[in-house]
Amino acid sequence: MSTHILPWHQNAWSQLTLMVQSNRLPHALLLTGPSGSGRRQFADAFCGYLICHSDADRPCGHCKQCLLYDSGNHPDVMVLAPEETSKSIKIEQVRRAIQFVAQTANQADATKLIIVQPAEGLGIAAANSLLKSLEEPPGKTLFMLVAEPGASLLPTIRSRCQPLVLDTASDLQAMQWLTDHSSAAPEQLQAALQLAPGRPLQALYLLEQGIPAWRSVLEQNLLALQHGKISPIEIAKSVSTQPAMRAIHCLQEINTHACLALSKENNTEAVKVRLAFQQKLVPVIRQLSGTANPNELLALEYVFAEYSAVLARSG
Repeated sequence: MSTHILPWHQNAWSQLTLMVQSNRLPHALLLTGPSGSGRRQFADAFCGYLICHSDADRPCGHCKQCLLYDSGNHPDVMVLAPEETSKSIKIEQVRRAIQFVAQTANQADATKLIIVQPAEGLGIAAANSLLKSLEEPPGKTLFMLVAEPGASLLPTIRSRCQPLVLDTASDLQAMQWLTDHSSAAPEQLQAALQLAPGRPLQALYLLEQGIPAWRSVLEQNLLALQHGKISPIEIAKSVSTQPAMRAIHCLQEINTHACLALSKENNTEAVKVRLAFQQKLVPVIRQLSGTANPNELLALEYVFAEYSAVLARSG
C-alpha cells in the first residue's frame, strides 16, 4: 500500500476526505483516470485512510490495520480484478464480493471496502449482479470502481456511483516525479513522457522496459524503410524484442498523424491509402489478441510489408 498522495491528486483527495469528515461519503465511487497516472495508488491510499486507526495523519502505514492492509490480508478489504488468464471480472467473483459485503465487518464500526479495477472489466452479467449491492449495500460499505476515462460501463452502473475524476500530472509535476524516481538522463525522461503524457508512473514503466529507446529505433527504421535502406523482414526482426502489438500500436499512431497531415494538404488519395492500411491491421490485431498462439514475427513481417507499400504509394 502506498500512503503517499501524488501531487496531481491532491484536489481529489481533499474532496474525498471532506466527504468523510462531513459524513457524506457515498456507497459507491467511480474513480476515472488513465492507467499510469496513479489511480490505483490513490484508491489504495484512500482505503488506508478509512482503515487507519491513527489519530495523526492517515494512513499512517504503521498501525495494525495499515500493516494488515499492506500485507494484502485485511479482512475488511476485497479487490475485484480479472484473474490471470482472463481479461474480464467474472460473475462468480462478483457473487463472492456480494457475500463478502453481507458479512459483519471484522472491526467494530468499520467500513467494508471493495476495489473494482478495471471497472470496464465487468461483463454485462457480472455488472447486473452487482447493481443491488451498489445501490443498497448492507452496513457500512464502500465500492470503489476504477476505470479509464470514457470507459464503456453500463448506464445502470454509472448511475449508482458518484463520479470522481482524477487529474493527470502537469508537465512540471510529471518531470519532477520522474526525476525523483529515476536516474535516467533528462532527455530520456522527456522521451518517456512524450509516450505517456501526464502519466509519469506509466512513463517510468516504459523507461524500465526500454520502450523510449526501442521506439526511437523503430522510427529510424521506418525512415530507412521509406528510402529502401531496410527490408520489412529486417525491421520486423529489429522490433521483435517487444510484443508485436506494441509495434502495431506505434504504427497506428504514426499512420494516424500522417493522415492528419495529408488531410491538411488536401491529399485525398494518400489519405485513402493510409486508411486502407489501418483496416488491414484489424484482422492482425484480432489474431494477436486471440487465445491462439500466433507467430508474431510473421505477423510483423506482413504488417511492415504492407506499410512499405503504403509508403511507396502515399509518401
